[in-house]
Amino acid sequence: MNTIGIDHNLNRTRIRKLLIIGLIGSVMTGIGDFLVGYGEETEAAGLAESLMASAVNLSDGQLIWGGLLGMLGLFLEGLAFFAVYRLMADSAPGYAHIYRAGIFGYIWLAPIGCHMNVGLMNYAYKQLLALDAGVASRAARVMIYTFCEPVWVLLMAFWIPMLIVQFLAFAKGFTPYPAYAKWFHLFVGMLPALILCAVIGPHTALGAAIGTMFLSFGNAFTFGGLLATLPPQDTFDAFERKLKQKTA
Repeated sequence: MNTIGIDHNLNRTRIRKLLIIGLIGSVMTGIGDFLVGYGEETEAAGLAESLMASAVNLSDGQLIWGGLLGMLGLFLEGLAFFAVYRLMADSAPGYAHIYRAGIFGYIWLAPIGCHMNVGLMNYAYKQLLALDAGVASRAARVMIYTFCEPVWVLLMAFWIPMLIVQFLAFAKGFTPYPAYAKWFHLFVGMLPALILCAVIGPHTALGAAIGTMFLSFGNAFTFGGLLATLPPQDTFDAFERKLKQKTA
């Protein structure tokens, strides 16, 4: 299998470093999400406008720093997903190929196409709304459906198979981790943020901010959980010996 220059995939020290990078990246993205989301939502005329319903209550600093922090954090997350790729690369090369494609899609599309543009759209909508509500409404629909939606759909095409493969790789024992590590997953980790958002109120500033952070919650839970339960070196060595016996 082409390991794109990664030798000794199960190097525990490197995997640990990547998981730490991923956790740091998730925190950075979460802060960026919070900044971009922390604004009381106003009444919106349509679906496109509702995605930017808090724009008028966001400062320029929130939009700029929220966009920049999220962009860098998502890039670090994308690099850190190679830790999970390493874990499955030797034992499940088919899964690893799918997962690696997802990583490339994530790094390519998530930082700019699916985070930075949120700050940019909110900034543009805010400025246009101050000039003319009709122009702002038309611009919102064009920005969402023409510039953003195709990128979001393409990201999902890469990301969803990646998430499925991650769950299956841990569940089927294709990594040195115990099977319960499958639950250190985005879909599990994002639930507390969505519940908090609903309890606090999705249209309040705090509720909207926490709701905006739901994917960052999920990724932080993934990296943090895998880091906290990282098996010892002996387990990695035993897993490698088992792989060698199968291929002998």
